[in-house]
Amino acid sequence: MAGMMDQLLEIMGEQANRYEELLGLALEKRDVIIANDIESLQKINHLENILVSQNQKLEKKRQSIVADMAMVLNQKENDLTLTKLIELMKDQEEHQSLVDLRDNFKKILDELKQVNQQNGELVQHALEYIEYSTNVMRSNTGQQPVMYFPGADDVYSEEAGYIDTKN
Repeated sequence: MAGMMDQLLEIMGEQANRYEELLGLALEKRDVIIANDIESLQKINHLENILVSQNQKLEKKRQSIVADMAMVLNQKENDLTLTKLIELMKDQEEHQSLVDLRDNFKKILDELKQVNQQNGELVQHALEYIEYSTNVMRSNTGQQPVMYFPGADDVYSEEAGYIDTKN
């Protein structure tokens, strides 16, 4: 059991490191979004994909170890969460390592969630600004908005109105 616990702690430590790297990239992404640096944003997205892929491989290893541990501990695999494992190991030397790992994961994932939410809002604001700017340019030129539907033979144009209502 001690060998499995060591493996689990090592793998989950590596996963935590990947999430910390993702957090760093998310913080960098925020600055890149604000600067409207599309090239850097693409590079960051590529690096994020690599880290996510690495974490998926680590997650498969973690699940395998947890399955083995569940069998040894006579527990259902799906019920053997980190919190449950902490309870089961309360008298073992690995107990504090598990608690520290859980707390570290929670801290990193909470911060990553917050930064990703902020980044999503920044992207949404940027899209709204682009839409607004496009509408302003159309209204300044006096041209009617033109829409093209892929696969259609015609272009659809309608008279621009002051108030756009939905029925």
